Amino acid sequence: GEPAPISVQIAGTEPEQLAVAAKYNVDHGAQIIDINMGCPAKKVCNAAAGSALLGNEPLVAAILAAVVGAVDVPVTLKIRTGPAPHARNAIAIARIADDAGIAA
Repeated sequence: GEPAPISVQIAGTEPEQLAVAAKYNVDHGAQIIDINMGCPAKKVCNAAAGSALLGNEPLVAAILAAVVGAVDVPVTLKIRTGPAPHARNAIAIARIADDAGIAA
């Protein structure tokens, strides 16, 4: 009963699990999947998720490729400027996202 477009945000560290989560949500009505790699909360970053993922560019690439490949709806990505104020790599992450087919 939600007005369109219906977007669902997912977060995690395992490419295959995120792909399954994206597909599940699309199968249940999601029209956009948003991946959260921007959360700075300590409990999230201590699990190597959220903005902490930005420090592992190969894992970012694997997650984005898995999710984009799993669904036929636009996939968007939320990021920060980097995993820490002294380690800013948003431009590199944006290039990885563009190469993976991230819509925004």
